[in-house]
Amino acid sequence: MDADAARLRDDYLARLDEAMSGVPHGIAVDIRQGVWEELTGRDREETAARIAQLGDPADIAREAQREVPGVPVSSPAPSVLSSRGFAIAAALTLSFGGIVVPVVGWGVGVVLVCVSPLWRAWEKWTAVLAPVGIAAVSLLVTWSVAALMDGDAQTGLAAEGHNPLVPTAMEFGTAHSVIIVAFALVPVSGLWLLWRLRGRTRS
Repeated sequence: MDADAARLRDDYLARLDEAMSGVPHGIAVDIRQGVWEELTGRDREETAARIAQLGDPADIAREAQREVPGVPVSSPAPSVLSSRGFAIAAALTLSFGGIVVPVVGWGVGVVLVCVSPLWRAWEKWTAVLAPVGIAAVSLLVTWSVAALMDGDAQTGLAAEGHNPLVPTAMEFGTAHSVIIVAFALVPVSGLWLLWRLRGRTRS
């Protein structure tokens, strides 16, 4: 089973799990297991075709509820948080919110991305933590190099006097790292989430 087929299967099963939240546990487990078996071992085209035959997970959940005496059949209201529009807005806020409103805008984007169910947990962690981790490593390297440069220049500066308007190597390196994070790494992480969003729909 190739990666695309596995992604289609897992996305469909996630939507099915959410749709069957009101179905008795034992019945929901049996249905999920049956669907998993139906979708496992197929290539992408076969998986997509079988998913189309199975239909909307909400319809499967309603049919399961009809088979259980005493369980009311209801149509759950669609959640704004699970819509593609919300996910797209969340990814764009993560990408560019920090540019519009420094730090706060990025923080809002992080929250919006975390509450959207259309991404897997590892995708959210990657988008949020990768820029932070790369920035931390960049700062450590920058500070190490800058400390050596500033140390080598200290003798000459002490003799001639240091102009406070001229940034030291460490100050310049820190500013450079911040700019890279704000204008490159964070926007790329949000755009990567948009790319991962392709083909996903709310349940």
